[in-house]
Amino acid sequence: MSAAVLCTVAVVCVAVFGTTASLSTGGYNSVGTESAHADGLLRKLRGADPGLVLRVKSEDSVDSARARSDGVALARRVAAQPGVAAVEAYWTTRSPALRANDGRSALIGVALEGDEAAQARTAQRIVPRVTGRQGALRVSPGGRVWVDIKAAEQGERDLVRAELVAAPVVFVCLVFAFGSLQAALFPVLVGALAVAGAWAFLRLLGGVMEVSALSLNIATALGFGLAVDYALLVVTRFREEGGRGLTVPDAAVKAARTAGRSVLVSASVVALSFLALWAFPFPWLRSTAMAGIAVVLLAAMASVVLLPALLAMLGSRIGHRRSASSPAWRRLARWVTRAPWPWAASCAVLMAALVWPFGQAQWGFADERALPAGSQAREFTERLRTDFPAQPDRDLIVVLTPVPGEGEIDQYARRISALPGVVQVSAPTGRYHDRHRTEVVKAVSERTTAVWLKASTGLDPQSVAAARLVERVRELPPPGPRWVGGSPARHVDAKAALADGTPWAVLLMSATTLAALLLYTRSVLIPLKAVALAALSLTASLGSMVYVFQEGHLRWLVGDFTATGNLDMTIPPLLCAIAFALSLDYEVFLLARIKEHYDACGDHREAIVEGIAHTGRLITVAAVVFAISMAALASSAITTLKMMGTGLAVAVLVDATLVRGILVPAFMQLTGRANWWAPEWVKRPAAHEARDPNLAPDAVAESSAEAPAAH
Repeated sequence: MSAAVLCTVAVVCVAVFGTTASLSTGGYNSVGTESAHADGLLRKLRGADPGLVLRVKSEDSVDSARARSDGVALARRVAAQPGVAAVEAYWTTRSPALRANDGRSALIGVALEGDEAAQARTAQRIVPRVTGRQGALRVSPGGRVWVDIKAAEQGERDLVRAELVAAPVVFVCLVFAFGSLQAALFPVLVGALAVAGAWAFLRLLGGVMEVSALSLNIATALGFGLAVDYALLVVTRFREEGGRGLTVPDAAVKAARTAGRSVLVSASVVALSFLALWAFPFPWLRSTAMAGIAVVLLAAMASVVLLPALLAMLGSRIGHRRSASSPAWRRLARWVTRAPWPWAASCAVLMAALVWPFGQAQWGFADERALPAGSQAREFTERLRTDFPAQPDRDLIVVLTPVPGEGEIDQYARRISALPGVVQVSAPTGRYHDRHRTEVVKAVSERTTAVWLKASTGLDPQSVAAARLVERVRELPPPGPRWVGGSPARHVDAKAALADGTPWAVLLMSATTLAALLLYTRSVLIPLKAVALAALSLTASLGSMVYVFQEGHLRWLVGDFTATGNLDMTIPPLLCAIAFALSLDYEVFLLARIKEHYDACGDHREAIVEGIAHTGRLITVAAVVFAISMAALASSAITTLKMMGTGLAVAVLVDATLVRGILVPAFMQLTGRANWWAPEWVKRPAAHEARDPNLAPDAVAESSAEAPAAH
C-alpha cells in the first residue's frame, strides 16, 4: 500500500511541477519523404518556406512613398528578430504575388528556423512585436504556423472546459450504476490518476521528442475513459465476490486475480494497437501513440495495484452485491442464442447502414477551416485566399544541389514557369512568367553549394490541380539532383506515406492482437471473430464520420463546424487504433466471463448467456462512461478533436450494444464448440485451468441452477 501511495504522489507531483517543455503545435508533416528532405535543406540554407505570413494594410496604396518606407523598415525589423531565417516582403522584392488585388495590402513572408515546435515558439515571441499599428501601416499575423498555434490554444481551453463538465457527469453515472456514492469514488480516483500521469508523461516526453499539443486532449480523454472502465471492472468484481461471502481483503485479492488479469490483457491489446501507429511517419501520430501507451499502462497498473490496496483498506464502506448479472441482458442473450440467424441478419443490416457512407469517403488534411468560424487566424487565411493572386504558404520550392550552371537554372526555371497553376517562378537568375524572364535578380555565387527555385501558385495545396503540379515538376528533367518541397509537395507526400503505412499498421495490429487473444482464450476461432467484429465496429464509426463531417449532417447534435467535403487523413489511423483496441477491450471482459462459466459447467450455450448477463451492465456502463469522455472531446471548437470524439463515441456505443449484445452471442452460438478448438500446443499450458480453482463455488452453483432455464 505504501508503495502505491508513493507512486501516486510522484505522478501527481511530476504532473504539476514537472518539466515545462512546450508541446508542439505541429507534427503533421511526414518525415523521411522528398518534401521533408527539401525542407531540411532549406533550413540549412536559411530559406525555408514562410510559416508565418504578415498582412500589411495601408490607408492608401502600398506603393505610396510613406507605405514603402514603413514597409521596408518593418521588413528589416522582422528580419533582425532571433529565429527568423529569411524575410520576403513586397517592398523589397516587388513581387506582384505579394500585392493585394486592390493595391491597399501587401504581404511579408517570414521563414522561421528550426522544426515546427521551434517555429511556433519564435512566432509566439515576435508576433506581438511586429503586429498592430506600425507607423502608417496596420499589421496582422497568419500563416501555417500561426493557425497551428491558435488551434493548440483553442484545444487547451476546450480541454479544461470539457473535463470540468465530463468528470461530474461520469461520477453521477457511476453513482447510478453502483448505487453507492463511495463505490463510485474509486473509478473516478483512478481516472484522475491516469489523467495526471498522462500530463506528466507528455511533459517529460516533450523534452526528448516532438509532441503534438492535441495529443494532450486525446490522451486526457482516453486515459480518463479507460481508467474508469478498468476500475469499474475491478470494483464490480470486488463487490460481487464480497456478496458471495469473501472477506474484504480476500475479495480484493480475488478481484485483482480475476478482473485484474482481464485488465492487464486488455491494456496489452490497447498498447499493441497504439504501437501500430509507428508505421505512419507523422510526429503527431507517433507522440499520441506514445502517450496512449503510457496512459493505458498507467491506468491498468493503478487498477490492479493501487485500487485493490484501497479496496482492502476501505472496501467495507462500499457494500456488496450478491450478483452482478442483469436480467435484461440475460433475457436478450437467451433470445439471440435461441434464434441466432434472424438476430444476426437483422443486426448485419443495421450495421451495413452505418458502414455504407464510408464508401463515399474523400480524404484530405485539416487546414484553417478546422478553427471555429470568426477566429482571427481563420479569417486571415480566408481573406488571403481571395485578396491575393498567390500566397507565400502555397509556394512550391525546388532545391538544386550541387549548383548547376546559370544557363541550366535559367532554362529549368522557364520550363517550370510555363506549367499550369504557376503564377511566377523566383530563381537565383531572375523572375519568370510563362517561360519569359521578367526581371534579372542576381548571379549565382561560385561559393554557393545549393540554390532553390520558388514557384508561386494560387492553388489550394490539397487540390487535384496542386497534386498534378507537383507531379509535373517532379517529371521535368532537372539540371541535376533536385528535391521538391513546399506545402503542395508536403500534402502529396503525406498522402503517399499514409497509403504506404496502412498495410503495415493493419498487419502489425492484427497479428499482435491475434497472438495476445490466442494465448488468453486458448482458442483459434474466437480471436479471428474478435478481430473481424472489431473491424466492423470501427468501419461503422468511420461511416458515421463521413456522414457527419464530410457531408455536414447532425450539426444540431455535435455542434457547429465547417464541412470541407473531405476527412482529415491523419485522424482515421488514430481513431482506428483506439476503436479497435476498445472493441477488443470489451471483448476481453466478455470472453473472460464466458470462458470462466464454460470451464465451470461445460455448457456452451449457458456459458454465453451467463457471460452476457454478467458483463452486459458492466460493458454498457463502461461504454457510456467512455462515450461521455469522448463527447467532452467532441464539444471542442476544433473540428479535428470534434471528429475524433464523435467517431470514438459512436464506435464504443455500437460495439457495446449491437456487437456485444447480438453479433457476438449469435456467432458463438452458431459456431458451437468450435469456438474452443485449438492445437494441443496452444491448449497444453492451460490444461491446469480446466476448472478454475479460484471460481467461487457459489458462482458454479448459480450458473448450474439457472441452466435448465436455457432449454
